[in-house]
Amino acid sequence: MKSPMIQRIEDVKCGRRTVLEIVKEKLRLLESHKSCNAVVCYDEKSVLEQAARIDEKVKAGEFSGRLCGAVITVKDNLEVKGLRATAGMKKLQDNIPSKDCTAVEKLKEEGAVILGKTNMPKGAMDMQTFNEVYGRTNHPDNPEYTCGGSSGGGAAAVKLGISDADIGNDFMGSIRVPAHFCGIYGMIGTDKVIPPENIVGGKPYGRTMSDILRIGIQTADLEDLHLLFTVLADKAKAFPPEQNPCPLKIAYTKDCGGLPLSKEYSSCFMEYVNRLSEKAYVKEMDDSDFDFQKSRECFLKLIYGNMSVMLPGIVRLLMGSKMPWKLKDYLIEEEKREECILQLDRVFGQYDVLLAPVTATAAFRHKLPLRMRGNQAVYDPILVDDKKVSYAEANMGFTTPFSLTANPVIVIPIGKTKEGLPLGIQVIGRRMHDFDLLSKAGMLRP
Repeated sequence: MKSPMIQRIEDVKCGRRTVLEIVKEKLRLLESHKSCNAVVCYDEKSVLEQAARIDEKVKAGEFSGRLCGAVITVKDNLEVKGLRATAGMKKLQDNIPSKDCTAVEKLKEEGAVILGKTNMPKGAMDMQTFNEVYGRTNHPDNPEYTCGGSSGGGAAAVKLGISDADIGNDFMGSIRVPAHFCGIYGMIGTDKVIPPENIVGGKPYGRTMSDILRIGIQTADLEDLHLLFTVLADKAKAFPPEQNPCPLKIAYTKDCGGLPLSKEYSSCFMEYVNRLSEKAYVKEMDDSDFDFQKSRECFLKLIYGNMSVMLPGIVRLLMGSKMPWKLKDYLIEEEKREECILQLDRVFGQYDVLLAPVTATAAFRHKLPLRMRGNQAVYDPILVDDKKVSYAEANMGFTTPFSLTANPVIVIPIGKTKEGLPLGIQVIGRRMHDFDLLSKAGMLRP
C-alpha cells in the first residue's frame, strides 16, 4: 500500500489532483491545529504561488519532479529564502535568509512545496520545544506533554499531517527523540551524507563535531523517508544498497550499558524483540561488545571542549573537569572516539542492525527549567517509574553513543503506553550503508 504522500505525487503526475489543491488542504490543517504551535513561520500567499507555478509547469508538460505534490516543512535553524530563521533566539528574530540551504534547494528542484518553518528550543539546546520568540509546541496527541526536541515542531507537524515531512538536524538526539515521542519515523544518515550547511544559531567548530551534527528527516511513513533520503543524500558518500540477507542478524541492547528504562517501555521493547526472533537471528549484545559509558563520556568531553573555545577562562574554570580546554585533552578524546567507531564497526561485522531504546521513557509532561546556563536549560530529574534520573541521562543517554560514532539511525514506532503515548526504537546501521539500513528497516516494521 502506497503512503499518502507518494499517492498524491502520483495523482499530480497523472492529472488527478493539483498541487494547489493539496497545499490548500495542508493550510487548512495548519489552521485547525494552531494550538499545537508546530509551524511557526510561513507565508500563505507565497506557498499558494509556489503551488500554482508547479501546476502550470506540470500542465505544460515541462516538469515532473520526484516530489511534485509533496508538502514539506523545515526546522527553524535551517535557511529557507524569504522566511525567518531564528533558531528560537531573539537576537535572530529579524534574520531573513536570501538563499536556501542545500537540502531545501534539492527539495525545490524535485518539485516539493516548502510550507514553512517548524518550532525548536533556543539554539537547539533542549529535548523540549519552547523559546521566547514563538512559545511552546505541544505534543500532537496530548497538549500536556512535550513533543520532544530539538526538532519537536517538525515531529508534531508530521504527526498531525500538516506536512508530509520535516527537515531538521540532530546532534544529541534532536530528530530521534521527537520521532519516538510523537510516533513517527526519523532518520539521520552517516556523517555528511546529507550536507550539514546553512545552519543558523550556532554550529560546532572543527570536523569531528561537525560530523556528529547531521541533517535528518522525519516522516509518517518509511517509504516517504526512503524517497526523501534518496533525494537529499550525496550518493558519493554512501554505498549503494545490497541484497538483504535472510534471515537478518539483529543485535539489541535494552539499556545501552546500564541506563534505566521504564518498565512499560522495557516490556514493549522486549515484546517487539521477541516477535522479531521468530523470523530473524536475534541476540543481546554483550557488555564487552561496545563500551557505552566510554562513548557517552567521550561525547560529553568533546562537546564541552568545543564549547570551551567560546567561553571566558573563568567560566571554564568553574565548569571544572567537564571543560577540557587544552588541545592535548581534546585530541585524546578524538582518539577515544575513533576507538568507539572501530568497536561498533566490529559489531556490524557480525550483525546487520543494532536495536536500542531512544530515551528512558515515553514523552513526559512539560517541564520548566530550574535555571538557564547560557542557551542551555537546567532541569530537575525525570521520574523513570519511581526512580529519579537526571534529565540529560534519561533523554540523551541512549542517543549520544550513536551521535559520537555518526552511524546512520532510523527511529521506527513499535507501540504505545497505556496512556496512548507512542514508543519507538533506534535501528542503527553500519556507517556509509545508509541505503541498506533503509531497506532493512522495512523488514523490521511491527
